[in-house]
Amino acid sequence: MNSSGNWTSRFAVRGVFWREYLDWAAINLPFYTYPVLHFFMTLFFFFFAAPARRILLAHLAIILPGSSGALNYLRVFRIFHNYAWTISEAAIQKLNKEEFAYEIIGGKWLDQLGAAPGAIVLTAHMGNYDLGAALFAEKFNRAIRVVRAPEPDRQTEQHLSASLEKSGEGAIKVDYNTAGALLSFDLLNALRRGEIVSIQGDRTEGDLVATPAQLFGRNVRLPDGPFVLAQVAQVPLYPLFIARSGYRSYQIVVREPITVLRSGRDRELDLAPAVANWCRVLEQMIAERWDQWFAFAPGFLADEQKS
Repeated sequence: MNSSGNWTSRFAVRGVFWREYLDWAAINLPFYTYPVLHFFMTLFFFFFAAPARRILLAHLAIILPGSSGALNYLRVFRIFHNYAWTISEAAIQKLNKEEFAYEIIGGKWLDQLGAAPGAIVLTAHMGNYDLGAALFAEKFNRAIRVVRAPEPDRQTEQHLSASLEKSGEGAIKVDYNTAGALLSFDLLNALRRGEIVSIQGDRTEGDLVATPAQLFGRNVRLPDGPFVLAQVAQVPLYPLFIARSGYRSYQIVVREPITVLRSGRDRELDLAPAVANWCRVLEQMIAERWDQWFAFAPGFLADEQKS
C-alpha cells in the first residue's frame, strides 16, 4: 500500500485526488453537467486505466462466449461509464443527502434480513454496494459492518472509510480485510451480538485464504471467510446486490439465504454446497448485469496465470 506521504500516489488511477474531485463536483456543479462530466471522465480512464481495461476484456470473453472483440471494447466503456455514475451518486448521497428511488426484488428475504438477530450479507463488486449499505442502515435502523478489500493507496482507503461511515450517519463501520486473524474474531463477536456483517464474495486478493470454485465453467478463487464465519456463528448468508437501473434509481436484489452446514465432518465438505449455491447466484447476476460487475482485478485463474 502506498504511504499517505507519497504525494504522487494521489494522482494515480486509484489515488485519492479523483475521489476528492468527485466530492467537489457533487457539491459545486449543477446536475445537468453530470452526463458530460461522466462521459469525459470515462473516456479518460478508459485509456489510462489500461490494466483494468484488459482485465474487463478478458472477463467479458468468458461471460459472453463468442462475443465480438470489437464490441467488447464498447462494453468495457459501458462498464467504466456505469462505474462513474455509481461512485458519483454515492458521493451525492453522502454530501447532499438527496433521495434515491429503489425497487426491491426479493422483499421477503430483505425483511427477514432486517429482522435477523445476526446475519451476513454476501455481495459483490457490483452496482452501488456502498450506497446499498447506507440504504439498508436507514431502512431498518440497523448498524452494519462493511468488510472491504484494502485499497492500494492509504489516503484513498481513509477517504472511502470516512465517506461510507458518513453516508450511514454512524450506522456503518468499515473494516479492511487482511490476512490476520483479529478481524475474524471481531466479526464473529459482532455476529454473536446480533449485528449485520457485509462482505464481498466475488474474488480474493493477496494472501487471503481462498476456496476453489467455478464461474462460467472456469476456475476461480473465492474468499472462504464469509462461509467459515457463517458456519462458526451459525448465521445465514444473504446474497444481496445493488444494481443501478437509471438516474438515481436502483434495484435491491436479495436472493434466498444460504445456510452453511456444520456436520462435524471435514470443513471443506461442509462449505462446498454453500459455495456452490453462491456461485449459481453470482453467475446469474453477472450474466444479467455484466455491465455493472466492477471486477477491475483478475477474477479467473487463467487470467492470473497470464499476468
